[in-house]
Amino acid sequence: MSNQRSSQDPSQRSGNEAEAGVARTRMPSGGSPSRQSGTTSTITSQVQGALDQQVVRGAKVMTNVAQSARRAADELETDAPQIAGLVRGVADRVEQYSRSLENQSVTDIYQTASDFTRRQPAVVFGVAALAGFFALRTLKSSSTSSRSGRRSGSPQSGEFHGS
Repeated sequence: MSNQRSSQDPSQRSGNEAEAGVARTRMPSGGSPSRQSGTTSTITSQVQGALDQQVVRGAKVMTNVAQSARRAADELETDAPQIAGLVRGVADRVEQYSRSLENQSVTDIYQTASDFTRRQPAVVFGVAALAGFFALRTLKSSSTSSRSGRRSGSPQSGEFHGS
């Protein structure tokens, strides 16, 4: 059956066969599909390795934050023991999370996030909406303050500086 298809006129081939023929004709000279897939997998593994290193660095930063929180809790112990206990609890959770994060790859983190998104889409969209709102407010306030800083010396700013 495959012999019959290959002997057909190119205009009578199915869409997939015609697309494959176009892809073969567009391939640069000297580039075989196996060489390209090897290069792609090498690049993919390098990127994944770099991202895994960033995850480990992030976990170390989180461990440092937990240690700093513990030091702050020690200083708060005499003045506010309840707050110190709360801060220690948060520091413990952050350190536990950083330890579990150190042992995960980017693929594992992606899979966990994907599973959580499938289970709790409303929470994910809610958090994304809040993050977008805060980002918009931050950008809006920074652009307003930079504009007002430039205009503060001009008499056209519309601000009243008198008594």
